[in-house]
Amino acid sequence: MRQSTTEECLRKRMTSDMEGEPQPDGAARDSADHWIGECPLGEMARVRFRHVRPDDAELIADAIHTASPETILHRFFTLIDGVPPRRLREMLTIDRSREACIVGVMRDGDATRIICGARYVRGSTPGRAEIAVTVHDDVQHMGLGTFMLRTIADLARREGLREFEAWVLPSNRPMLRLLRKLFPEQQRRLSGEVYQIIVPLDGIAGESAPPGDPDGGALPGNAP
Repeated sequence: MRQSTTEECLRKRMTSDMEGEPQPDGAARDSADHWIGECPLGEMARVRFRHVRPDDAELIADAIHTASPETILHRFFTLIDGVPPRRLREMLTIDRSREACIVGVMRDGDATRIICGARYVRGSTPGRAEIAVTVHDDVQHMGLGTFMLRTIADLARREGLREFEAWVLPSNRPMLRLLRKLFPEQQRRLSGEVYQIIVPLDGIAGESAPPGDPDGGALPGNAP
C-alpha cells in the first residue's frame, strides 16, 4: 500500500543535497539559503522549506490575495483584502533572537509560489511562543500543516522554547483536530469566542500520520 503524503514528508538538512539540482526563480539568491526540508505533494510536485526573507513579500501578498475568505478569517480573525507592502516587508524582517518563520516554496508551471508558512514569536512568558500556521486552500489536507508544525517545533526546542500558544476560532475545526493529534497533552480553554491552546513541545506525537490527515488551513498569530 502506498504511504500517505504526510508519511512521505521527510525533514532533513538539504543544503548539500540540493546542490546541483534545478533551482526555483532567483537561484543565485536561493543558493545562500539553507533549505531545511521538503515534502512531496502528489505524484510529481514537491514543496521545499526555508526561512522567510523580506523579498518574499510579493509571493506572500499573492498567496493572501488568492486565499479563500474562510482561510483569511481563520488566519487574521477578520476579512482583509491584503497587507500594505511596507507593513508586509516589516512582518517578513525576522528577529531571530525572538522569532522564526518558515515558508513552503513550490513550482507551478513557470512560476514560483509560496503556498504555506509557519511562525513563532516569543511572548512575555519565559519559554513560550505564539504560533501561527497558514496553508493555502489549493494544498490543504495534504500533510503540510503537520509537517510545518513538527519542523517549527524542532526549531523552537533548539532555541530553548518549551511551549507553544495558539489562538483558534471554534469554526476552525481542522486545526483544532490537528493540534489535538500532534499535541495530545495540551491545555485548552475558551476565552471569549476564541480557544487558547497551550502545548508542550516535548509532547509532540509520533512522526507518522494516518491517511486523510486533517491539516487545517490557518492558525492565527504574527506570521505571514
